[in-house]
Amino acid sequence: MVRVAECQLTANPEPEHETEHETERSYFIMSPIDDFNASLCNQFTPDFHRDTCQYYDQAENEKVCGYCKKKELYRCLADCKRIIPLSYSSVSDYLTCHHLYYLKAIRGIQINKPKLSSPLKKGMLWDRVLQNLLSGQKIYDINATITEYEMDIKDVTIVRAIYRAYKELEIVTEPNGNLQAKIDLTIPFDMVWGDKSPVEMLVNGFYDRKYSTYFVENKLSGRPLNYEDVYFIQSQVGVYFLADPSLEYCIMEIVRTPDLKSTGKNKDESVEAYGERVYQDVISRPTHYFLGYDIKTHKYGKKYYRSEFNLEELKSRFIHVFREIYNTRWLDGWYRNDRVCNSILPGIACDMTPICRNGNMSEDNYTIREKVIGKW
Repeated sequence: MVRVAECQLTANPEPEHETEHETERSYFIMSPIDDFNASLCNQFTPDFHRDTCQYYDQAENEKVCGYCKKKELYRCLADCKRIIPLSYSSVSDYLTCHHLYYLKAIRGIQINKPKLSSPLKKGMLWDRVLQNLLSGQKIYDINATITEYEMDIKDVTIVRAIYRAYKELEIVTEPNGNLQAKIDLTIPFDMVWGDKSPVEMLVNGFYDRKYSTYFVENKLSGRPLNYEDVYFIQSQVGVYFLADPSLEYCIMEIVRTPDLKSTGKNKDESVEAYGERVYQDVISRPTHYFLGYDIKTHKYGKKYYRSEFNLEELKSRFIHVFREIYNTRWLDGWYRNDRVCNSILPGIACDMTPICRNGNMSEDNYTIREKVIGKW
């Protein structure tokens, strides 16, 4: 068993036989015998043939923390040496609440699709509709998506009205964009494991649409002005710049979510009538709904340049968060930040609060993420 004190991220006294280059590095102190901290999992059952737990499944990338075969678990709780890739959203979760990160990244808990909020469902549907349109292919079965997410007919009607307006306005996009291009960023730094192998941090994500020198992010939002201030998008957009040095700028294509009410003379209107009213409003005020819309070019969006983002500061944040998560995993320090439960975003409560409050997970509301198993 590995003692916790041996596994913290710390500086190691200089060994007797190190090169000048090696003495400039600090070290992750690891037991040479065992990479697992069995004290973190009461179901840990050694498998001496594989030098793991009998419930352990290796991840597709052998450097990444493995999975647990038990259906109620996701990541192996005892596998603390191998890394867990970071992303903009996972870093945000950790900075917001350590326990939120634990539930999502370690336990793999996610909300069942029908239980997602209305804004998330509309944003997801808009993203899929747009990918189908821009690709010229049926990447997604839209009707199946609506059924799978059990979407409210009014939400579907809103997205349909935006889509009609988008086509009617003949909005132009550059062809040959790489849709959902994957981010596989590796960030090395001056740390090595106890066996002297270099530590590399992985950052994952996806571009909505990527070109050779720029990328485009699409958003459907009830609060579109949040995306017009570089300060509030620096963490997310900065990751995309950090992943590819050749990217010079980003275009944020933001669509304002229509919020027309069915009141007064429209109180008893049909869904079809509501959809037509939303469509007419969007088509009559394109600059209100498609931020940055230019009537001459038929394009919309706001451009941000690489130089507007402090990428070194962002890289430093990822490194520090990586260190903190590493120590938190060994120390089992997944404490809750109950000050954000009711307002994880302005006016929005945390989806995981029922789990924290009750100490269990309702299968009606939550599920465990799919595990991407590698080969032994």
